[in-house]
Amino acid sequence: MLAYCGLYCGGCRNYKGNGGEHSCLGCRDKKELLADCSTRVCASGLELAHCGQCRDFPCSQIEGFYQDGKRHHALALENIMEINKVGPDKWLEEQKCKHTCRCGARLTWFEIRKVILWAKPC
Repeated sequence: MLAYCGLYCGGCRNYKGNGGEHSCLGCRDKKELLADCSTRVCASGLELAHCGQCRDFPCSQIEGFYQDGKRHHALALENIMEINKVGPDKWLEEQKCKHTCRCGARLTWFEIRKVILWAKPC
């Protein structure tokens, strides 16, 4: 559920586990890898759990992703900083809570005209 770049797959409405319209399986899926994601190619080639573990972090490639004007990409940088602070297990636990409604339904984000719409966290 942790993408190499710092995105949380469980919060994406396209993630297959959320009934996503694009049936994304995340960048760690061995059967349907995102061939066009240079971040995935780099991080998986270096056998990293996420880009924040790289000695060259933040490199120009990932900085371009974080600064491309999409708010959820900028949030991915904040996520990496938090993951490095609290560790991936605690961060994933926090994200699961943040993206689960009190009724048990999944809460997801999506971007419309550079504005992120979030459902209220638990």
